[in-house]
Amino acid sequence: MSQIPKTFSERSDTAGEPAGRTRKRGLKREALLAQATQLFNLRGIAATSLRDIAAEAGLTRAALYYYVDDRAELVFQCYMRACDQTAEDLAIASETAGDGLGQVLAFVERAAAPDRPPAAVLSEIGYLASPHRELVEAANRRNAAHLEAMIELGIRDGGIRLCDAKIAAQSIIGMLSWAQLSPYWVLGAKGRSFRARTGAALLDLLKNGIGRGARNIQPCPIDAQSFLPGRFNAFDRREAAEMKTAQLVMTASQLFNRNGIEATSLDDVSAALGATKGVVYHYMQDKTDLVVRCYERAFDLFEAFVQAAKTQGATGFERSMIGVHVNTQAQVGELSPLMPQPGLDALPAMHRQAFVRRANRLRTQFSAFTRQGIADGSCRPCDVPIVAQLGAGAFGWLPKWITPDDARDPRRFGDEIVALFTLGLKAS
Repeated sequence: MSQIPKTFSERSDTAGEPAGRTRKRGLKREALLAQATQLFNLRGIAATSLRDIAAEAGLTRAALYYYVDDRAELVFQCYMRACDQTAEDLAIASETAGDGLGQVLAFVERAAAPDRPPAAVLSEIGYLASPHRELVEAANRRNAAHLEAMIELGIRDGGIRLCDAKIAAQSIIGMLSWAQLSPYWVLGAKGRSFRARTGAALLDLLKNGIGRGARNIQPCPIDAQSFLPGRFNAFDRREAAEMKTAQLVMTASQLFNRNGIEATSLDDVSAALGATKGVVYHYMQDKTDLVVRCYERAFDLFEAFVQAAKTQGATGFERSMIGVHVNTQAQVGELSPLMPQPGLDALPAMHRQAFVRRANRLRTQFSAFTRQGIADGSCRPCDVPIVAQLGAGAFGWLPKWITPDDARDPRRFGDEIVALFTLGLKAS
């Protein structure tokens, strides 16, 4: 029978040690976890060695092995640390606020506090082997269920409007997760002031929304399915090869979004395609080449969504919400453009810089929609650049938790997330 792995606090027997030495050791452990978390979020797991972590944490390799056996265990500890912190935040929020809305806002305020050390983004749980993986999955499910219960309490006590509590809870988790990654993907998104602005903008969004009431919610005129590849001539070798490449990149994007880049192998991709790994290598040089192609496709789609929203929306707010809706449909459905993930720094420099530039252009375009909405009266004043990023967190997290049944109704998810941005959670 497998044994439950020990956490850092259990790894060594500190009985009989002076209190000062025990405290010092605990601080070193915490510093190690914080440094490892930051590197995993930036570089990804595969591109971060224990040597890198030891150097950044100011430890020797020998000293690092005192705290952890290998990299996989360190990833597990970073993930459990994030889960434990979220569980503590949820518990304190439940104890200090009476009504459901107050509990949700108290949780977000704690989770987004600017003086918090970085938290691991739980996008690579599949990288972990059993029983580590099951422990993190269980802790993550408990936290999501607790936040969902807070929202359901608010609906019952009348403080939160009627909504899908699960979608709302996971959207909040996604926005908090994106706040950990956006400093790497968005220029200028660094430091305590950025984190403070993110927390304040998220609290304002949840309390008030950014739209001017329910009348602003219009049916989305665009179906994300229309962006799927069209028909092709199977007897034209060039067209047939391009379609096979497109199918390969789309399938890989779906797997990367759902399971994480590190946790998805080329074998996984070939199995999902019903092909051999040799077929994948026929079209791609290696996994890095595949990831780059997935990001290139994603930004092409994101930019096409923006142009479609600009064409179809009558007001700035409509354009902004059409963009959110189409992106949500795309992540729930089979289109699934690759969302920004941990590991940006592991990409080749030329591609990394190009993707960051494209990410910032998208933020600028969505910010322009919101500013237009403020000017034309369709949108409330808000912290425009931050709100433009929160949407990416809400719809980008969808592949991590939706089920195959959910994928049959992508418009319902788009409607719920647009309503969250328009109205917030607070009952009118």
